[in-house]
Amino acid sequence: MQSFATSATVESSGQLVIGGVPFAPGTLVEVMVSPRRKSPGEFAAAWHEVCHQLRSQPQLAGLDDDLLQREIDQHRAAR
Repeated sequence: MQSFATSATVESSGQLVIGGVPFAPGTLVEVMVSPRRKSPGEFAAAWHEVCHQLRSQPQLAGLDDDLLQREIDQHRAAR
């Protein structure tokens, strides 16, 4: 299946115009629209912020990477 990836900006009217697609006129295409993904650096910063917020919860005070890894290993070993 041929696919085509591009980016565009939603206009103030809420419309989106995508030009230059490599399909013949009349071709039925599937369209999925989502916000542009963050850069790796932005994603990492957002992920660290989520982790910080979760770990600041009193009920998760003892949660650390080693404990999480042990639980993951135990779960995988039980399969």
